[in-house]
Amino acid sequence: MTVEVAFERLPGPEGAPFTFVLVHGWARSRSDWQPVLPGLQRIAPVVLVDLRGHGESEPGPDMRLPHVAADVRALADRLGLGRVVLVAHSAGSEVAAFLSRQEPESVAGLVAIDPAFGLPDEDRARIEGVAERLRREDPVAVAREHFASHGPSPVLPGTGDLVAAAPEAVRDLFIDFAFGTEALHFLSQAKEFFAGFPVPLLAIYRNDERARLAREFLSDAMVKVLPGGHWTHYEHPGDVVAAIAEFLVLDGKEGSTP
Repeated sequence: MTVEVAFERLPGPEGAPFTFVLVHGWARSRSDWQPVLPGLQRIAPVVLVDLRGHGESEPGPDMRLPHVAADVRALADRLGLGRVVLVAHSAGSEVAAFLSRQEPESVAGLVAIDPAFGLPDEDRARIEGVAERLRREDPVAVAREHFASHGPSPVLPGTGDLVAAAPEAVRDLFIDFAFGTEALHFLSQAKEFFAGFPVPLLAIYRNDERARLAREFLSDAMVKVLPGGHWTHYEHPGDVVAAIAEFLVLDGKEGSTP
């Protein structure tokens, strides 16, 4: 069920004890990570992934969370990465969290930037409304409107667009990640999923309200609030890299200091 996903591999310090694997969010691509690459490469080598149906990756037969996560695991195996630190944004954090739960011996740490997991259960009706629009309308147009309505949303380098995914992937990832049988999108699901979570976790949020909610189910995680909006790694890349470096030092997994 896995798809050979597109990727980019960038060097870092020799002898680093892990490789960063960067996982973008819904309807985006690996180019989302450009602002933080110089800082992360001073810590460890970096691999950037395009999820199936996104960026330059071929679509798969579905967008179920376990299959999307398996693509990332298969890439890490093909590249012989050994232990990795997953850095993920938005819906990509659900992919990284699922992989961390399934393969904890291979994941040295997880960094989730404004993750989509653990949304309030009362948000379900709003999410269902977006899902229904994605079914009835052009999914790419709906995604563009969704991003534009949620504060400043950066266009992807080289495209000038907010969206870098096939229409079917835009529609199916949103719906499957929110309502699939393996979903961890809503708070009640996240509480069960993250109980006894086996991997060190840093969760970065854009406001105190989201961070407060996260602490209800991420009791053992490092939870931080950084300035900016949903794309804080675009607006404040230095703060994001510094938070990741602090997390790695505290957990004893630093390669070289940034």
